[in-house]
Amino acid sequence: MVFLSVPTPLQLGSVRVNGYSSWNFFHQWQGLTALLAVQRDVIRYLHCSRRLRNGTCPANMTSRSSNLGSRRRERLRREFVWASRRSRGPLTCLLLLVVIACTQCRTTPVEKLSEQHVVREESVRFASGKVNLAGTLVLPEGPGAHPAVVLFHGSGPQARDLFTARWFASQGVAALAYDKRGVGESAGDFRVIPFMELCDDGLAAIGYLKSRNEIDAKRIGAWGLSQGGWLGPLAASRSADVAFVIAVSGPGVSPSEQMIVYYANELRRQGVPEDDVREASAVRRDIWSYMSSGNGYEKVKAELEQARTKRWFSRAKAQQDDSFGTLPKPEELGKPVGRNLLWFTQEMNYDPVAALRAVRVPALFLFGDRDQLIPVQESVAVLQRVLGENAHHDFTIREFTNDDHEMRLEVGETRGEIDPDYLSTMREWLATHVLKGR
Repeated sequence: MVFLSVPTPLQLGSVRVNGYSSWNFFHQWQGLTALLAVQRDVIRYLHCSRRLRNGTCPANMTSRSSNLGSRRRERLRREFVWASRRSRGPLTCLLLLVVIACTQCRTTPVEKLSEQHVVREESVRFASGKVNLAGTLVLPEGPGAHPAVVLFHGSGPQARDLFTARWFASQGVAALAYDKRGVGESAGDFRVIPFMELCDDGLAAIGYLKSRNEIDAKRIGAWGLSQGGWLGPLAASRSADVAFVIAVSGPGVSPSEQMIVYYANELRRQGVPEDDVREASAVRRDIWSYMSSGNGYEKVKAELEQARTKRWFSRAKAQQDDSFGTLPKPEELGKPVGRNLLWFTQEMNYDPVAALRAVRVPALFLFGDRDQLIPVQESVAVLQRVLGENAHHDFTIREFTNDDHEMRLEVGETRGEIDPDYLSTMREWLATHVLKGR
């Protein structure tokens, strides 16, 4: 959730920002004619097959797993035979047999789930003010009126998240995934407005869903990952049209504090001692405070000169925000440089607590204890404090062991895959807070 003019260290808000998923994975096989490509994908299938036999493959929420029906399996067989004719080697023949065997392993949980919930997809367009946005509405099987959810983006150039939308539809909840403004088929440019205004795009998506006969207008919620974890509660605080909120890895602190934590963790991964990390963070915080307010130039200038003598300085200066470079004078602060002006004048000091206090609908907050991008414990403490202030809040807070910012497992042979406990938690929460009484 970086807002500076530097490359974004994370492009989140969707499990797969380009809609890449197991449902469309097979199409990536087209054009594979080289043996190296064959070997690479066979290894992947071998790994999948072994996990399936062990019963450890989660509900196919991984980035590269593939569920192949008989028709796709036959197509895969033909493509591998064609490749083998070009390579003509015993290894290729062996690989071919292994791939065919792997595709015949037992049905995965998602295949069973898909058989129970056939989803329908429809390309849609809607307006947010003067900006036209494009997306995909994924509907569960059967007639309406279905509860629905709008997927709020993370930071950066995010396309529609069909992966997450299809998961929701498989649970009986319609989902609208759309391209962020300026991305894919959507007009506009997300870079020229503060991120908080992107909340209006999500609310416009909710307004569009209310016009659909297949949707229950009283049960439309917001799901958001990362920056979307700020925007979902913000949308609920602004509009009574939001019936529920699911915030995944949504910081409970300001963007400036979140990014200070991010850069501090980056220094830790580089082996910088803890005392040095804290000192670098304190200097960065003072620099950003000056850049935001224009106050304390002489103090910060002296602090920065002193920092140049520290052993940690070269590593901090090399970080993406370039905070430890030349300090601009007060009269230079108003000059727009990329997104710096938006960041320092509007975005970095956004306080999510006000929105959290105003949320009056059921809300689910999910975190991974190995998240290196946000302060998880502080975020949980903020939510607990807000919850304690008003007994009428219906907040559910859950922290998952060994999960990263995207709810992917960080340890074990399923490392890199979406945590099935995260999915089951959302499924159970939807059943009791959204789907109940259908």
